[in-house]
Amino acid sequence: MVDGWCEGAGVTVTPIRLACCITELQVGGAERMFVELMCRLDRSRFDPTVISLGCGSDPLVERLQSAGIEVRCLGARRRWEVSVVGRLVAELKRVSPDLLQTWLFHANVAGGLASRRAGVGRLVTGIRVAERRGRWRLWLERICTRRACRHVCVSREVAEFSAARGVLNRSKLEVIPNGVDVASFADVQPMDLTGHGVPVGARVVAWIGRLDHQKDPLAAVEAFGRLSSKFDDCHLVLAGEGRMRVEIEARVLGLCLSNRVHLLGRVTEIGALLSRSCGLLLTSRWEGMPNVVLEAMAASRPVVSRLVEGVSDLVVEGVTGWLVRDDTIVSLSVALEELLGDVVGGEAKGASGQERVGREFSIEAMVARYEALWEREVGAARVE
Repeated sequence: MVDGWCEGAGVTVTPIRLACCITELQVGGAERMFVELMCRLDRSRFDPTVISLGCGSDPLVERLQSAGIEVRCLGARRRWEVSVVGRLVAELKRVSPDLLQTWLFHANVAGGLASRRAGVGRLVTGIRVAERRGRWRLWLERICTRRACRHVCVSREVAEFSAARGVLNRSKLEVIPNGVDVASFADVQPMDLTGHGVPVGARVVAWIGRLDHQKDPLAAVEAFGRLSSKFDDCHLVLAGEGRMRVEIEARVLGLCLSNRVHLLGRVTEIGALLSRSCGLLLTSRWEGMPNVVLEAMAASRPVVSRLVEGVSDLVVEGVTGWLVRDDTIVSLSVALEELLGDVVGGEAKGASGQERVGREFSIEAMVARYEALWEREVGAARVE
């Protein structure tokens, strides 16, 4: 038994000092999951400090601070700002953590470089996606995080990708799936979309994500366009921001769908949007374990998704939704047609999905697995 870890009469338990470094605190799926984890930690066992490479004005900073968590923002204006490594070294020396947990690619790289210089004994990285934007990224992450004791992968498929394509040591890989708070989706009032041109009572398919190549929003527009005349009471809404917005608007105009496809911009009330929808459409080219699928299932909404990383852990074909096993628009539109053409079946799949995530993917289970991992690694360091 490691000193200071056993609770009992007259025994003082010293919380583990955690430094948790993330690339930024913008409102994205990975960032929101990070914040949920931080805010739900057992503070009698863990003393967390969050270090963001980004700016103090990022939207999720206030949420952490309101939970009583110290947040240090290093003010990087570009993701490849090399000088941020030196600032991270200084913060790690100030915090003197028992363990550094990094989250997302740039934080993994910077944390791997800074942790050695700062004398941090234990480093755990967070791999959130099967990264397919160039092998150099995989090489850089592998080189910079060689001293990590564990790489936490968000799904089994991300772990396999990290071993096969990222060439990471399999013995260091640990899978901890994302979690969702099902109770937070109960009794959520549907979002009012009339201001965006969606009539009261019209059916809505929701697409939620960044407007970029990885998420492939154009595929959602194209698949919906093939069905728009058959389901003239249905609308497609895309929630998110990104570099592809102008291109998407042009394609919507070209398909004469301006009154049926609506770009909402950033939406913070995801539960309200899902409550207003009849289902979620996910068109990503690659993923890790998409939070929005967990959220749709928690909201009792069926899912139509391409078969990308992490989705097969969540969506059961024919039970909680539809899995599209190729990249064609035709296959996406066929699955979407099945969703729109079977209202009762869709509702049944949504209910099955809600039961599944509540049973197997609770936010409490995710937090407990991280806490157990950190205690195990710090305990190992203390007895070495």
